[in-house]
Amino acid sequence: MAKKAKSKGFFALDVHQFERIHQNNLGVEEAATYLSLLKSTDQSNVVSSGGVRSVMDYSGLSRAEVKRAIRHLENRGLIECLEVERKRARKADRYNLPIHDSRRTLSPKERGIVDTIEAGQQPAGNSDIQAAHRAASKGWVEKRSDGWQIIEHANTVAFIPNSFVQVSEGHSPLYRLVNGGELGPIMLAAELYQLQNLMDERGVPLDMIRGHFRASEDFSVRFQNHRLHHLRPGRVYQDEETGERKSFDRVYDHRWRGESGIGFWDNLRALDAAHVTEWAVYSANGKPPGNGEYGYNRPQRPLGVLRNGRQVLNTPESRPAFMAFLVYKLKQANGKLTESLPQLIEEWQSSGWVFAFENASVSHVEGVSVLRLTHRAATDNTKVWYRDLCQECDRAFFFVEMAARSYFPQISGIIQEIQNAPNFKEAISMKINDSPMTDQT
Repeated sequence: MAKKAKSKGFFALDVHQFERIHQNNLGVEEAATYLSLLKSTDQSNVVSSGGVRSVMDYSGLSRAEVKRAIRHLENRGLIECLEVERKRARKADRYNLPIHDSRRTLSPKERGIVDTIEAGQQPAGNSDIQAAHRAASKGWVEKRSDGWQIIEHANTVAFIPNSFVQVSEGHSPLYRLVNGGELGPIMLAAELYQLQNLMDERGVPLDMIRGHFRASEDFSVRFQNHRLHHLRPGRVYQDEETGERKSFDRVYDHRWRGESGIGFWDNLRALDAAHVTEWAVYSANGKPPGNGEYGYNRPQRPLGVLRNGRQVLNTPESRPAFMAFLVYKLKQANGKLTESLPQLIEEWQSSGWVFAFENASVSHVEGVSVLRLTHRAATDNTKVWYRDLCQECDRAFFFVEMAARSYFPQISGIIQEIQNAPNFKEAISMKINDSPMTDQT
């Protein structure tokens, strides 16, 4: 039987099965091996044609480490080594990666009836019908108007892009995380992929984890009809018990990780360092409620994307974010810039500054950052999200550009230089509406 091609560039990770790696006190070698084998499955997402060599290539593990990890996974029932024919003197490895199924196990008689129904036949005779009813009580089949039918099992999955495991150049995120030697970051990455909702939430939902920015007290420029705010990480709030002003950078809800959330931030920092995660920053305008110290308001205009505190260049959000930075530079230089365009880009990227350029009628400006994964599965929903994001950033760029020209006519020359720069597409995504939705490393 010919192998079915995997077409979408991602694989479906059974979340419950993957959690068993941690529950069985296995380590980073077993997690990396499991993901590498799963990446090599066909559309069935069960049978892997990859073996020891592919796991070594994807993860950087040695042959001995991979063989030991495969043995541990097989002993815990997470994978099954399949018998295959030898090709000449060499046997091609094949592995079955069973999915999690919470339904009760079928007896041999019930299994036979389920196989019969799956083959398109109906149970005949009282004994077979009774076995079918028992299988139905366990959730495997159901009786409909047209006869007995199989109930398709829906397991809980996280869609992991192939580029998380394999990249065309350099080392993959999985390879870098394996070098870190800790299981936690890999488990957290799978968890975040399951939680991420780009279409509705722009990333991991804000009520689970988010970052905050506050307007800096040392720089807030009022123009005639607009205001430029320098936003700094953290949000200031009043401690009701002590009356002191305190701040926090990031918050999250413990409910999705149990009560303790042990090691969460250490694991997240490891993902940040491996460039697996990034923070998309938005303005969050409007006075926060008096009793909502953890309120995040509604994300408004995109202000850039940060990885390890640095602005990312090749994202749609970079265009309006860089334009707001130019307004700041023009204000500081009284409208006359001496730096070259590459120098401005380098200063903006390395500083990690976040600026919100808003209408003066907005009374209160904060920032909120949404956590999202840098490598994304090329699903239809992701493509729609990316198209909508490009349109949103185009509108933000147009707003900043037109507003800035009212105060700094000189900005027209900079924009012309941006448009004429041959390498600017790689630096700041010059024409984002024409840019493909690609995985970012």
